Amino acid sequence: MATDLILYVGEKNISSWSMRGWLAVTHKGVPFEERTIPLKEDKDRSRRRKVSPTGRLPVLHHGSIVVPDSLAIVEYLEETFPAPAHPALWPADRGARAHARWLAAAMHSGFMKLREGMSFNTCFLPKRKPAGAEALAEAAEMLALFEDALRGGTGPFLFGSYGGVDAIYAPAIVRLVAYEVPTASTPKAAAYLRAVLAHEPVSRWLDAARALPPAETY
Repeated sequence: MATDLILYVGEKNISSWSMRGWLAVTHKGVPFEERTIPLKEDKDRSRRRKVSPTGRLPVLHHGSIVVPDSLAIVEYLEETFPAPAHPALWPADRGARAHARWLAAAMHSGFMKLREGMSFNTCFLPKRKPAGAEALAEAAEMLALFEDALRGGTGPFLFGSYGGVDAIYAPAIVRLVAYEVPTASTPKAAAYLRAVLAHEPVSRWLDAARALPPAETY
């Protein structure tokens, strides 16, 4: 099967959704071309609308197929480049797979106060304002979900091996660590945060993000 994949992303220190899509494609181990559309230079989304029907990033092009949205990209990659020829993005066990999918959906559609109060771009600033009470409450909720998923598991990731749900949560984990969210009551989740940040593709994205000029706003 041809691997003529192109992934359009935003700046690595701004576009948290792009990080998710990029981690998923990288995990599959298939060749792809990465193209950046700087969000700071595309205020009216005109450049993004030329490649994405939603005007948002990331967007994956595979020949004539166009897939916007990071969660849709995860599903498309899993169908198009399935295991065992390629590393799986979802757990093999049906129950674990359902759990991973609803956790991913919860991140995809929720935690709005966390996103607003711990903006991804501010994680790369030398200094940042403390997170507010609502953002911290959602952070605690997220850590509790991690703790529950990790209970009785083999770790170090949510369902044993690194997968799609870990890619979906990676930018949120960057936020939790940058804002020094307390983890004393969720020790398994604390270890999980460290494992995700140490994962080589995650570390590679973050190194590139830190090399960019800090963006207080965009």
